[in-house]
Amino acid sequence: MRFSKFIRKSRPASSVNGITCTTEELLDLRHTARSLIGKSHQKAYSIMAGNTLSKFRGRGMDYAESRIYTPGDDIRSIDWRVTARSGKTHTKLYSEERDCPVMTLVDFSPSLYFGTKEAFKSVIAARLAATVAWTAAFNSDRIGGILQTPQEKFELRPQAGRKGVLTLIHALVKATKPPVSESSNSSLEQILHNGMRTIRPGSRIFLISDFYHHDHNLERNLSRLRRHNDLILCQIIDPLELKAPPPGLYNISNGRDQAQLSTKASAVRKAYSEKFNQRRENLSCIAGNLKIPYLKVVSGDDIAGIMRRGLSLKQTVSRA
Repeated sequence: MRFSKFIRKSRPASSVNGITCTTEELLDLRHTARSLIGKSHQKAYSIMAGNTLSKFRGRGMDYAESRIYTPGDDIRSIDWRVTARSGKTHTKLYSEERDCPVMTLVDFSPSLYFGTKEAFKSVIAARLAATVAWTAAFNSDRIGGILQTPQEKFELRPQAGRKGVLTLIHALVKATKPPVSESSNSSLEQILHNGMRTIRPGSRIFLISDFYHHDHNLERNLSRLRRHNDLILCQIIDPLELKAPPPGLYNISNGRDQAQLSTKASAVRKAYSEKFNQRRENLSCIAGNLKIPYLKVVSGDDIAGIMRRGLSLKQTVSRA
């Protein structure tokens, strides 16, 4: 598929400010996406589906395996032989042989409008979502998404080719603009409920968030979302969250109030790191329990490298 006809000449790199995204910046990520596309004669073992045989399970013609029946599965796919042999109802899974909607669920909670290296976490999330969309488009998949900001929600139905990519990019550009009103509410739970309500079974879902605020319902909601879909978690992380700043006294602000953070004591620095590590380990544990691929995206890391790690990670989880 050729996209050169509708892409305008990009602006100079100086237009990239790291606080908000521009359309041109996200259009340029098509070059990153092209590097992730394999040769046409190879099987599509990636996190995207294409016109070639995939190892993902879906509604195809080639039998792949049988698993325990889950309420909501198509009763026409029940594997009666395995059911009779095991005494438990099983359903058949098939290898995909057609395009599959790729949905980007991007949680723009207030905590994402922050960053200490290269860009705000909201911008990193937008760049990752745009790269996913370009890769899907080059694989002839339809692209859609749900974006939730403190002030606005974007529900984008899956569309093929340039229309799907551009619709998502325009929404991402709007979503990265920092909110004008104060809000501390996380939109993660909202976006999960919207996803369960609107995404049709058989979709491939990228849930992009910093997962800074998640409640005890997260594992249950993720389990429901992945029941009939292919799901991958992408956690956006700022380097300052991984490790406390060097010993010193720092002025901090949320835009309204000001305070001072002292990291002079080793106990403070240790508690600082342990708090974030515990939250990250909890998310990793949930992903492991549900057998969901989990990518950690640190600001400043190469997006192409992150996506390639996702390819191998997806294969490993799929075989587990």
